[in-house]
Formats: sequence, C-alpha cells, structure tokens
Amino acid sequence: MMRQDRRNLLERNILVFSNKLQSEQILEVLIAKQILNADNGDVINSCRTERDKRKEIVKAVQRRGDVAFDAFYDALRDTGHHELAAVLEPLARTIDFITPRDLECPMSPASHRRSRALSPSTFSSPTRVHRDSVSSVSSFTSTYQDVYTRARSTSRSSRPLHTSDPSANSSFTGCSSLGYSSSRTRSYSKASAHSQYIFHEEDMNYVDAPTIHRVFDEKTMYRNFSTPRGLCLIINNEHFEQMPTRNGTKADKDNISNLFRCMGYIVHCKDNLTGRAMMLTIRDFAKNETHGDSAILVILSHGEENVIIGVDDVSVNVHEIYDLLNAANAPRLANKPKLVFVQACRGERRDNGFPVLDSVDGVPALIRPRGWDKGDGPLFNFLGCVRPQAQQVWRKKPSQADILIAYATTAQYVSWRNSARGSWFIQAVCEVFSLHAKDMDVVELLTEVNKKVACGFQTSQGANILKQMPELTSRLLKKFYFWPEDRNRSSAV
Repeated sequence: MMRQDRRNLLERNILVFSNKLQSEQILEVLIAKQILNADNGDVINSCRTERDKRKEIVKAVQRRGDVAFDAFYDALRDTGHHELAAVLEPLARTIDFITPRDLECPMSPASHRRSRALSPSTFSSPTRVHRDSVSSVSSFTSTYQDVYTRARSTSRSSRPLHTSDPSANSSFTGCSSLGYSSSRTRSYSKASAHSQYIFHEEDMNYVDAPTIHRVFDEKTMYRNFSTPRGLCLIINNEHFEQMPTRNGTKADKDNISNLFRCMGYIVHCKDNLTGRAMMLTIRDFAKNETHGDSAILVILSHGEENVIIGVDDVSVNVHEIYDLLNAANAPRLANKPKLVFVQACRGERRDNGFPVLDSVDGVPALIRPRGWDKGDGPLFNFLGCVRPQAQQVWRKKPSQADILIAYATTAQYVSWRNSARGSWFIQAVCEVFSLHAKDMDVVELLTEVNKKVACGFQTSQGANILKQMPELTSRLLKKFYFWPEDRNRSSAV
C-alpha cells in the first residue's frame, strides 16, 4: 500500500502531470517494469483525451503501492521528464527490479465518454468508439525492451501467433481454460518494437504441409485454383481527425497481408481513407478486370453498428459496401466467392461473459417436435413443384450470393485490440488460417476463429473480465477451400 505522504504528493500535483506527462512513453516503461500490464494500458488508452490518459496513469500508480511510486519516479528520469521527476524526488528511492507480487490491485476502468462523429447529411452520424491501446516507443532502450517483451507475453490470458506444429489440433481446451500458455516461438524481426509481433512468411508453414487429400467437386465446392488466387484489398485506418488513434492496427495489417500473400493472393493495402475514399476504393476494387477465382476485402477501422468510420469521422453503411461486391456491381466476381473481414467495433456494449465448467455431463439436447420431421408440409409440396433437373432452363440467382462476412464482434459490442500484437480477431484469423487452411473450408476455419477468440482472449477493467465473440454471416452456396500450394512440391521440378 502506498504511503499517505506519497499518495498526497501525487494528488497535489496531478494537474502538473496532466499537462506535461508524455503518456505513451511513460506507459511503455511502466509496462516494461511490470508495474502495469498490457490490459491496464488498453484501459488507460480508452480515455478520450490525452489529459485524461495522463491523469489515469497517475491514479493507476497511486493504486499500485510504494513500489509503483518508485518505478514511476525512475521512469520519469529515464524518459527525460526531469521537471516531473523533481516533484517526486523528495519522497522517492530508485529500484532495479520488481516482481508481480509487489503490485497492489488491478486498475479500475476509466470513465468512458461518447461524442458525435462528423458526417455529411448523406451519411448517418454514429457515436464515437474509443477503444485503443498503447503505442510503441521506438526509442525504447534495449534493457526495457527485453522486460517489455516478457511482460507482453505473460500479462494477457492469450497466446501469440505461432507456427504450425503437430500439437496444433489439440491446442483448444474448454472455455474455462483461459490461460493459454505456449512454449512455441516465432522468428521475430528485431528492427523495432512493432515488428517483433509481425507474422512473417517464413513463420507460415502451412504451405509446406501436405495439402488436403480431397477431390475437387464443382457441384459442392468453389473453384479456387487460379494463379494468383485473386486480389486482396486491405483498408487500414489508423489516424483519425477526432477519434482515437488505432494503435496496434499496423500489426494487424502486416499479419493479414502476409497471410493472404502466402496463400497466393495479390495484396493491395490502402491506409487512412476517408469515408468517401473507402467507397471509391472498394468500388474500383470490385470492378477490377484482373480478379482471379476469389476476392478478399479486409477493413480495419473504427465502427459502430452497421457503419464503418473513415479517418475524417464520416461513417459508411456496411450494406452499401457489400452491395459494391454483388453480381450487379462486380460482374467479374459473379459466381465467385468474396470474403470480407471487418475488424471494427459494432457498438459500445462490453461482453462480461458467463462462468462455465470444464465439462458438463448429461445436459439434454433440445429436441424438435416430431411433427417437424414429417415430409407432408408446405416444404414437401413446394419441392414437388420444382422442375426436373434434366430440363435445362435459365434460373435466376440472388445478386447478394457468394459473399461471406466475418465480423470481429457481434452487433452492438466493442472489439478489442492489443497495441503490440494487434486485434484479438486478426490474431486468431492469422493463426487458425495458417494452421488449418490446408484441411478446412472457410466456414470451419472461422468457427475455429470464433472458438479461439471466445475461449483464448480476455481483458479486465477493474473487477470485470471482458470477452469478445466474433460473428460469421455466410451467403456462400458451396464450400470454399483456399487450396494452398505446396511450395516444396512445386519447386522440386
């Protein structure tokens, strides 16, 4: 517990800290010193203004005890906040190392605010979504970086992306087993704090694994054998006029672009687009003459229910985006699968989850009434009126068919993002797809993604443990397999 004189000193000078503290820099150091963890940083960065972030850091230090006070003092000195360090110096002592048991209590959630986003009269006006994370500090010292890396790897109940291995199929346990620990490692680039969390091509061994032993059936499977497989457009909105910066989204962009590039797609990335620019970019993408057998659209941005928000805070209705991909507006993509991945909030509600047991025996299944199994109802009569298959006739097909949409979260709920590793959803997509694209269709893959996000990730705000549930909307009419190539086999000619 923090001494009262130290607590009072921080309280008296909180306005000074709120004016002069560099929150991102200090936050990284406090995480490296294990005073705060990645979840705490995410909560701090959910504050709307920089001043509120600074105040929340000071309050967090107050709640963390005397060890936190001394670590805060050291962090101020190490990052050049000499004037602020002088404020604490009379009551401070330096420390070299702390352990998690020195920490006092978890942080309480920051007060969340809402404000209206800018939008022209032709667009709806969503409320702002303020989910953000801490940003990386490129000038971090090597000593702090080593500790910071360890803190990131152990502070959240989730696992980083990893390469394929024989135990991958058994990596999921019951939903109550939230502490996903793993000894698996990846090859990291050491160039910067950001790049060490990026999934590189050499980490994706799925293309070297045996391809699925499955005979292609055109009646039940989409064709996906063109070279390249198709085009992939990634829209990555990071810096907004009024809304918070989406720290960590660069990791998402790099991870997902590397993933689909390895799967044989030509990837185009567009950064920081306005609402209008997003619509024009997607329209041009849909009308591109060089599409292959399939197409992929990835959107990384702020959002609200049924809208994606551009960097000018102008919102775009998601259904208008999907309409650009239908057969009428994208004739080159007619009858071809189109996959859309949306990493954005869809509201401001937070999922508190519910407790579950490791295993429950004897739970009865829901049983349909017997009458539902009978074949003499309206459906049976309707099927009797269908033309025989041998009689060839022109049939109409819904223009909205052949589209699959994978949302990071369910309607009205927020989605979560880690400032170093990126969003939970994109992390899970990259890991699951890299492991199982060779033997699962896309619906099976996204079901595993649902399971991984739901069971393998969580964050905390005060006493609340918060969860996330992705959502899949499929208009596909057949199974879609990525059919990744075996590079070793193709090169050994």
